[in-house]
Amino acid sequence: MTPQVHNPNEVYLHLGTGPEVGLEPVTDTFWAAIDDRTDLMSGRLVTGLSTAGDWSVWEMHPEGDEIIVVTAGACRFHLDDGESVAEAVVTAPEYIVVPKGTWHTMDEIDPGHALVITWGEGTTHRPRESA
Repeated sequence: MTPQVHNPNEVYLHLGTGPEVGLEPVTDTFWAAIDDRTDLMSGRLVTGLSTAGDWSVWEMHPEGDEIIVVTAGACRFHLDDGESVAEAVVTAPEYIVVPKGTWHTMDEIDPGHALVITWGEGTTHRPRESA
């Protein structure tokens, strides 16, 4: 057996409903075609994310919680549950759990990296208004 080592920015993990771990190479068209990948809608997708730069959108996962582990740097998350908007600063090696149905976005404080564990079914986005 030869152990496989992967960069989470280049190969995502799909933790489906079974015992296997799926490896999902990230291509230039991965995110553009994600809505057509019904095989990725069950279970969780584990992705790498640069925290350099503010997000230009709000994101919401209606079917499951999202876990964002900041592995380097620091960022500020904004969470909108429909009644109020809360902020949380997350610094490596901390993480935040974004409850299902909560709109969220992120601002860079100190560029770094995060590991994101998402229940993707029904994920939606909306534009982020400029300040």
